[in-house]
Amino acid sequence: MATQFAHVEVDERDLADAQLDDIALAHEGEPWPAWKGAVVEWHVQTLARVRAESWIPGMSGEQDPMVERALSRFSSYHMRTTIERLREENAALQKKLVVAVTCARFYAAGATDAGACARTALATLLAPETMVTATPASARRGTRRN
Repeated sequence: MATQFAHVEVDERDLADAQLDDIALAHEGEPWPAWKGAVVEWHVQTLARVRAESWIPGMSGEQDPMVERALSRFSSYHMRTTIERLREENAALQKKLVVAVTCARFYAAGATDAGACARTALATLLAPETMVTATPASARRGTRRN
């Protein structure tokens, strides 16, 4: 029997890699139990965050079938598009964080490049945000203008 895992985005893997690098740097030279404790704490906090983000208020217990149907109709479209947009925004922010941390580590290691890494990181961090997914409201505005 094969174990099935949820799909993991490359950006999520990069973020986890960067976070574990931070833990390793913070506990460099310390004995294994201290490092292991930090990794376990990071893992538990990550699980708690994921569980908190996945909980939907009002959906934890049995409800009247009419209420469940109404909630399902209400949330099916709007919640899906909102969650998709928030995931895209979160992924973009995580990418920016990884770029900034990589640049900081580059300079913290004593490397020099006449500021090229800093300019690249700043350009990435300060780039204007563009919405990839159209929201229902922006789609309606676009059709009214045409």
